[in-house]
Amino acid sequence: MDAAPVISRGHNVAAFVPPVTEAALPYVLQIDDRRTIVITADADRAVAFANALESGLVALGKSHLAISGLARAERRLAAGEPDVLLAGAADAVVLLRRSLLKPAAFGAIVVAWPEQLDEEGAAALEALLAECDRDAQRIIVSGEPGSALDQLIERYAFKALTFGLPPAASAGGWTPPPPVGPARYVVARASQFADIRRRVLDALAPETDESVVISTCPESRAAAAALSETAPPGHPPVLVVEPQQLSWLRSLFSPLSPISIPTALDALERRAEALRDRVARTIETEDLDRELFLIGPLLERFDPAVVAAAALRLAGDPAQPARPARPAAAGRADSGSADAGAGGEAGSTPSWSKIWVGIGKKDNVRPGDLVGAMTNQAKVPADAIGKIDVRDLFCLVEIKAAYAAKAAADLTGVTVKGRRLIARIDRGPGAPRPPRRA
Repeated sequence: MDAAPVISRGHNVAAFVPPVTEAALPYVLQIDDRRTIVITADADRAVAFANALESGLVALGKSHLAISGLARAERRLAAGEPDVLLAGAADAVVLLRRSLLKPAAFGAIVVAWPEQLDEEGAAALEALLAECDRDAQRIIVSGEPGSALDQLIERYAFKALTFGLPPAASAGGWTPPPPVGPARYVVARASQFADIRRRVLDALAPETDESVVISTCPESRAAAAALSETAPPGHPPVLVVEPQQLSWLRSLFSPLSPISIPTALDALERRAEALRDRVARTIETEDLDRELFLIGPLLERFDPAVVAAAALRLAGDPAQPARPARPAAAGRADSGSADAGAGGEAGSTPSWSKIWVGIGKKDNVRPGDLVGAMTNQAKVPADAIGKIDVRDLFCLVEIKAAYAAKAAADLTGVTVKGRRLIARIDRGPGAPRPPRRA
């Protein structure tokens, strides 16, 4: 049975939909003139959903708004209510608490892939659905049927008509369809597809670019089979997928193997390893008595590792552009200060700054995660990123001052390890810290 007429008549619907935005569009575009809120796992997915929906909504004469930043959302919501609002669950709850969002005003609620919500997001979803009009239409799309989905349907989409959901295993007789063939994959955002495609081709170095089939995640089994058939024998297709799409991908392809492609972090590590090799060769082969005499007094005052790091800075790294010296801040050695230091001119700007980022060890973040976010999302060159100090609740990222303000602005709102980042230029230990998350 086709879901379109059921949705247009206002019935509750629960459907199996692969975690590919394009596959869920018909379920939103079939909603009639009801105001609609689409609840996603986070802001990035809300924006991706809105981008995919845009042309269809324009054709229907409907306005829409994706919540990507709370301050901007407040202004836009105050200016008028859109026909379709798309928001991450946690962001929507913040707007609800600020009385800027009234779930009861929406005639249709779409819950997009609830299995992607973390514990905080699941609690936010419950808070939102509890505030919705009991008579509002509920549409739940999910790529992972099971008991959790059954409970959600029973609680919030009572008597929903189901489409594409496989029968329970206890019903007997149902066997998942076989895989369509082998495939390879790279985990990245769909918006990075052009860049990732180039990197895949560089890594595989095929005789011709056309001999490698590279695609985003297929939205159906038929599309997956078409990709498999198109790929040359012995050269499985390469899929650029987001993490939440991997489970769906494994149900389509077997064997499924990842492809390693060079990243900005790999380039940094190669340069660092080459420098370490040069230092090791110097220690093993050179007479360093004179240098040891010169730095002897420093070893009594400072950690030997810090002395070695300062010596490298003074010597310069031929693999990177020279970095001008930073003026010392008055009364403290804070490279993130924008004030003139001792020996510097008033009002001068240091060549290096620090960015405070509200994520830390307790979120299992690593320096490489932030390097990836800064190079891919904030477009900061790899050689403009310095030391990354990961603390329990936050990180301090050393960055060339010319990139600091833009990087802090672009990082704010980016999701890393399931957390939306808050970033700002660090003003030192005396400055107040912003809350870790909204």
